Amino acid sequence: MAALPAVSTLVAFQVLRRSSDYAIARPTREVLYTVVPREDRYKAKSCIDTVVYRGGAQIGAWTYALIAMTGFGSTLMAAIAIGLAALWLINGLWLGRRQTLLAGREG
Repeated sequence: MAALPAVSTLVAFQVLRRSSDYAIARPTREVLYTVVPREDRYKAKSCIDTVVYRGGAQIGAWTYALIAMTGFGSTLMAAIAIGLAALWLINGLWLGRRQTLLAGREG
């Protein structure tokens, strides 16, 4: 979006994001729960669905409105999204290593 701010770019990235979410990200997230006791698994999934996803969506909407009020527009939003994606990548790598450690202790 920072390089080519257009609706077609947004549509292309949304299709890629959603298809990768259902094909890769969601099953990968479910694997993280295999080393968690059943009771904790259901509590964590409920908390993540309610607090993280819905709270994140609300914070994202507020952030969008705040950036739009500053007048910077989609270029700044794309730059912020790149930074957030980098943080999520680091978090995902850490979670993957942690899951491997926990799975090794179990087996």
